[in-house]
Amino acid sequence: MVYKEYDYIIVGSGLFGSVFAHEMNIRGKKCLVIEKRNHVGGNTLKK
Repeated sequence: MVYKEYDYIIVGSGLFGSVFAHEMNIRGKKCLVIEKRNHVGGNTLKK
């Protein structure tokens, strides 16, 4: 079994989760974002 290492595990890709993952990626951190919906952005999604 192969294990991957992450600096942060983010539950939910809403506004905060998406921005946090982006900012940490810029700083060289590795993030795993877990989302239960079929889209990112949480309640900020407009259809």
